[in-house]
This record gives sequence, structure tokens and C-alpha cells, in this order.
Amino acid sequence: MLNLLHTRTFLAVVDAGGFRAASRVLDIAPSTIMDHVGQLEAELGASLIVRRRGSAQPTPQGAAFLPLARALVSTAERAHAVVAGGPLRLAASSNIGTYMLQAPLADFRQRYGSDVDLWIGSNPAAFERLSQGAADVAIVECWQPSDEFEEHRWLDERLVVIVDPAHPWAARENLEAEELIGERLLGGERGTGTGTLLRLRLGAVASRLTTVDGFGNTEAVKRAVRAGLGISLVMQASVTDEVAAGTLVALPLKDKELVKETKIVLRRDMPKGSAARRFLGHALMRGVKPEEILSGGPSALR
Repeated sequence: MLNLLHTRTFLAVVDAGGFRAASRVLDIAPSTIMDHVGQLEAELGASLIVRRRGSAQPTPQGAAFLPLARALVSTAERAHAVVAGGPLRLAASSNIGTYMLQAPLADFRQRYGSDVDLWIGSNPAAFERLSQGAADVAIVECWQPSDEFEEHRWLDERLVVIVDPAHPWAARENLEAEELIGERLLGGERGTGTGTLLRLRLGAVASRLTTVDGFGNTEAVKRAVRAGLGISLVMQASVTDEVAAGTLVALPLKDKELVKETKIVLRRDMPKGSAARRFLGHALMRGVKPEEILSGGPSALR
């Protein structure tokens, strides 16, 4: 296998017209230049450079190798740009990508000058893109752990009940879980883990809830709630604007803590200097503690 460092040295000697001139260009000793060229000649089994009156010229074999050497170095540089210097490819579930990720991404772009290729879809599809190599990082609400990937807990987001301002509960400050029984609870995207969380935290109450699925995403759910078609449980971050505008009312459950963990997932073998690792470190610095959310304390999202 040809050594790219030795190949670059060979090109420097040819382009500079001599070993000493190449030494000045590369800022390494002339003896090292000669050693690199000698090792390359040994690898190829042919003489590549001949000295003539203080200059260096390629031999016929060196001239034949020259365009190939330039192509090798050019290909290596392009590969590095695509793999290490290309945009961060990020896949996020729809709720995270729409409501939670924009501010951290803007800060990441500004701080590191990195481009980001953001794909937003369902939780299973976001992880599928990661597993197929179409994404460097996935941020999801739930996933099935795998030995090939590592997960990092990111932001914990409280779930709130949302109602139309004309709903009898609109003037309330909070609700008890049992009050949800008998209400039409509208569901959005499948595969988010909300149902599992409700069964875990609400126990027997969860089995008595009347759920209406098929709205597809949180935006559709919010519009349905505003139209008076029912109520819903959504991430608090997803209704910040509507609550501020008075078009929806968000109510926490006072007797149950409904907090959803979001996860940053990437391959275990992702290199340390990669954009994915830089983003991971940046994002985790913006994370918040669950008790801060539950107490209404500072949030990296607002």
C-alpha cells in the first residue's frame, strides 16, 4: 500500500524542482525528504527522481507515476473533506427536530462554523437512518438499545395536558390524572414512547383512558385541540408559542410526574475529532436536570 506522506513528498520535490527546495516548502530536513522518496521508490520498485546539476527531475517511471500520485493525494483530500469536514448529518424525531433542536443547532453552527444536514421524521425512521449510515447522529424520544451504538441522555421534557381556551379546565392550574378518564385524548405520531410512559407512571388509570390516534403529528394534534375535538398530552416545548398567544392552555398533572427523556445516539466507533463528537459535547452542555424542569427552573430551550 502506497504511503500518502511519501507520495506528497515526491510531488513536492517535482513541483519545487529539487530536494532542498522541497525541504523549504514542507519545512522538514532534506535528509527526511530523501528518505521519503527512497521509501516510495522501494515500494514501487523503480527509480522516480534523478538529480541533475542541483535540480531534481522525474525519471520516465516517475513521470508515469506523477499523474497517479496527484490523483491519489487529491482523492485522499476529498475523502477527508467528505468524511471529517463535511456537514454533520443529523436525524431527529419530529417533536425534537421541530420544537427542541433549533436553538442548540443555531448555537452549534455559530460556535464551530459547521454545516448541519437535518432530517426530521418519526422516531423509528430517525434511528433507521443512523443504522444505515445515512446519519451521523440521531436524537430520539425512544429507541431499542444496540451494542453498535451509544446513547446519551439529553433534555428531559415535561408532558402537559393541552386544552382549548373554551374548555372547562382552561381556568385550572393543574389536573389530577384520574380526571383524564372519560376525555378524548388525541394522539399524534406513533413510536414516541408516550404510551409506555403513561402505563408506567399512571398505572391503572392508563388502561381507562380513551385515546384517539391517527392525527400523525403534534401540529395536527394542536389544531384538533384548538377546534375542540379533544385534549392531548404533549411535550411542553411544543406549545410554548400557543400558550404565550393564548390559543391553548397547558396544564401539568399535580399528582404524577410525566417527564420524557430524549436520547442522543451515535455509533460507538465514531472518531473523537468528528463533527458528531463535537455536536455531542456541545449538546450535552446545554442539557438540563429533570428537577429543573419539574420545578419550572431554567431550561436550555427557553
